[in-house]
Amino acid sequence: MSQEIKNRVKGVLINKLLRDLKPEDIKDDTPLIELGVGVDSVATLELIVALEEEFQIGIDESEINREILTNLGSISAYIFDRIRTGSR
Repeated sequence: MSQEIKNRVKGVLINKLLRDLKPEDIKDDTPLIELGVGVDSVATLELIVALEEEFQIGIDESEINREILTNLGSISAYIFDRIRTGSR
C-alpha cells in the first residue's frame, strides 16, 4: 500500500474530523475511536464524502463498517483496494 495514500487519508482525517491533531499523532494502528472519531452516522458520512472527494472514488455507505473505520491502516487499505481495482 502506498504511503501517499496513508498521508492523504491522514490529511482528510485531520481536516475534517480531528482538527486538534498533527499527522505524526496518527499512527497506522492507532484506534480512531480513541482519537475522537465516533462511528456515528454523521461522522461516518462526513468521512465518506471527504474520502470520495480526495480520491475521486465512489464509496457505497453500505460497504463501510467498523472494521474499515478501525484505524488509519484499515481505511488506507480500503482506499488502496478501491483504487487498485478501479472501483471508482
